Amino acid sequence: MTTPLPIDNPQSSKGLNRGMTVLVLLIGGALALIGSTQTWVTAAGFEATHLTQMTLSGQEASPVITAMSLVTIAAGAALSIARNIGRWIIGCVAILGALAIGATTINVLVNPFNAAAQKISESTGTTATTNAVENIEVSLLPWLTVLGAVIVLVGGIIALTQGSRWSLGKTKKYDVNQPTQANHDGPLDEIDTWDELSRGEDPT
Repeated sequence: MTTPLPIDNPQSSKGLNRGMTVLVLLIGGALALIGSTQTWVTAAGFEATHLTQMTLSGQEASPVITAMSLVTIAAGAALSIARNIGRWIIGCVAILGALAIGATTINVLVNPFNAAAQKISESTGTTATTNAVENIEVSLLPWLTVLGAVIVLVGGIIALTQGSRWSLGKTKKYDVNQPTQANHDGPLDEIDTWDELSRGEDPT
């Protein structure tokens, strides 16, 4: 009889954790990116007669939001193939990206006029002041980006704290340290002979 060969079987829960973390980062980054491309601020009631309304998207309010969203998506994709040190680095990048996205978006929510001031100045040809516009509204879409940032933050924390525990996903096919010789206590039967041939060995 042949001795069973040891096989490296990664725990399913660990593999699932990495797969779920990748999915979390991708979803969070995508939500933040989609939210940043939408209209965040609408200004109306300008003194200039040629301009009735002006809109401002998240990426116009701050290019950092779009850039960091793309970085987090790339980090999620890279996590699927990263090893121990890479997982730690990706976790740090995701956390920093999430904080940058969240802080910048909340700043727009709190100070929409300051975010739109440059575009108002360019549109009206004057220095933007609070008197230059009578009405400024903020949509709910920035909160979609905030939600994306929170999701990315969670994914980054998981990758940073749990990444070293995930299996490397090795199999015996590629593990040079796995024993390939089988021990026999007696003459080879037909099954043993077939096993030897399947491993590329000469049973004779």
